Amino acid sequence: MEGNTTYKKLLIVTTALLILLVMVFKYSRSPDYTPDNDLISINTNILDIDKSNTRIAPDKTTDVSNIDKSINETEINDKSDKSISESTSGITNTKISEDNTTGKEADEKTSSNSTNVDFDLKNIPGIHSKLSNNDITTIKKSQQIMKKIRENCKAQNVSTVWNFWDRYTKPRLLIAKNKYRILYGSNPKTGSTSFKRFLFTIDGVTDRAHNFHRNPDGHYKTVQSKNFFQSKSDFESYVKMMAIRNPIVRVVSAFRDKQLRHEQYFKTPPNITDAQHFAIFLEKRLARSWDNDVHLKPQWKQMNICRFPYDLLIQFEEIGRYIPVIQKLTGTEDVEYPGSRKEQGKDSHDSMEFVYEYWSKLNSKQKQIVLDKYNMDFVLFGYTIPGEQGFPLLRYNDEIENSL
Repeated sequence: MEGNTTYKKLLIVTTALLILLVMVFKYSRSPDYTPDNDLISINTNILDIDKSNTRIAPDKTTDVSNIDKSINETEINDKSDKSISESTSGITNTKISEDNTTGKEADEKTSSNSTNVDFDLKNIPGIHSKLSNNDITTIKKSQQIMKKIRENCKAQNVSTVWNFWDRYTKPRLLIAKNKYRILYGSNPKTGSTSFKRFLFTIDGVTDRAHNFHRNPDGHYKTVQSKNFFQSKSDFESYVKMMAIRNPIVRVVSAFRDKQLRHEQYFKTPPNITDAQHFAIFLEKRLARSWDNDVHLKPQWKQMNICRFPYDLLIQFEEIGRYIPVIQKLTGTEDVEYPGSRKEQGKDSHDSMEFVYEYWSKLNSKQKQIVLDKYNMDFVLFGYTIPGEQGFPLLRYNDEIENSL
């Protein structure tokens, strides 16, 4: 009898533990996670660069020196450029259904709340007298990039319809500076700390002891819902902006900041180089498809790039040309924009030398972890990879630049 009682108790405890494990696993995922939309596979792999009738097999461990030698010794010709371009646009017909509506179906709907994503300078009083020809060219370039991204979104069956306001269209973190009509989508590892520091500087706060992320003194406001605005026209009067960045450079920056400096993800193994540490980081952390860390999450998804009506899309790689535009659009020309870590005499998290070094030491399987994790960032934005002409800029950067 005692044996049966002990067995029943053990069964109850075991069942309770199993239920607890299931709950932990379920709620550790992103709130909007579904198995279908977390990772989308590319038909033709980005690493498949045709060279002398040979191909790199991304699913097999390949000697890194051979990979980089095959890419770097010969200049990428038109044929290989075409191969890369086709590979990053050749996504399988996977439907992304955050609101159970495909891109095509959603765009066919008519809604009085829909907003044109084009940035009309006429809506901002006094702007034309401030902007130089170079500034206007920068804005036009930004708009062309945004247009290109929206076209890619539609091609991948991702909705581009924005309604005022529902939970599917709001970026991860949206912050506002009412006096200057700034609405900034904070995309981690794209200069967001500098921008928050800029918002503090507007108020005369330059002491670096302040926590620019936690914003204890309310130097900017976090927008949670449409109730923040008096009306839709009030919302449209803000200059809505965000920054994007090459996914490879961004993940190197995240690694150097969060893991190499602070061991945020795991304890550093002994006797390894930084490049070996980065490879371990990719396999141990980045390969987790359900990871909801904002510094590692794909940009297109957490910033709702396909739907939110951004006015200004800032290329982090060309941040210098966007700063004067931002200041003129928001009437903050008299405020000095905070410099980068390098300009402040500090070691940069994201120096390109680290990017080239780390990438060159990865095998093809490790590289594929990065390409799989950020494949929609590559496909929608059009960013290049190391060894490709123009890296780390957009693949169509020169084409747009020359058309303006």
